[in-house]
Amino acid sequence: MNNIKVIKIEEDMFPKTFSKFEERDFGILFYNEQNKNSYDSNHAVIYRNKIEDLGLVLDFITEFYTKMNIAPNIYQAVEDEGYFKEKETIFKKHGYSIWIEGPNNFMVLTAENNIKSSNNLEIKLITEWDERIAMDICIPSNESHEIEVIKNGINSNKYRVFVGYKENKAVAITYFHISEYDCCRFDYIIISKGYRKKGYARELLSYVTDYCRENYLMNCFQWPAHETSERLCYEAGFRHLFSAEAGRASYNTK
Repeated sequence: MNNIKVIKIEEDMFPKTFSKFEERDFGILFYNEQNKNSYDSNHAVIYRNKIEDLGLVLDFITEFYTKMNIAPNIYQAVEDEGYFKEKETIFKKHGYSIWIEGPNNFMVLTAENNIKSSNNLEIKLITEWDERIAMDICIPSNESHEIEVIKNGINSNKYRVFVGYKENKAVAITYFHISEYDCCRFDYIIISKGYRKKGYARELLSYVTDYCRENYLMNCFQWPAHETSERLCYEAGFRHLFSAEAGRASYNTK
């Protein structure tokens, strides 16, 4: 498969690393009852060409998640751009609201790193849980739902978690995983509240992309959330490969 194909598959399947999942004829159901507030940990992915009756599929998904007291959410498969908007009437009839973002620019690490690092952080590859990740980074940054994701990632031999420390305090984190589909998905960079706009994201990304090059990791990709992040990724060596919208359907609980 070409790079775009494997990246699109990974973008649909990445929660396998930190969630339980069940496969169905229409797609896949991800869930984590210990982390119910995480959308990435709890959602279905459905495929246009595998569905005959969308209404029945939506009702099944609703029942599946509500039985676990998890808010039903559905992600649009990357390959099915435009599908949710096309079927919006059916989604609404079955209690779902549609949300579309993008197009998002998927970037792949193919160029040299042009970041001049200031070496202000002590950066470590984490192999066991450090409570400072929660107390210093995730909770102050309103990212508590990422705590369970990171914990599960650390326990996987496919995950890489890097933390930047300043004066013995965890202030920056990024993590990615090496996929079974011959690519690496960069998940997030989180900078603790109170430590932003100090160049720590730039320094951490520089360190991690150098790690990827030194360890010959292939097809490292991400899609930046905004223009500032995209400029930073470009400086680190990421280059645009393709664009795609992100679609989500959320169930309107009564």
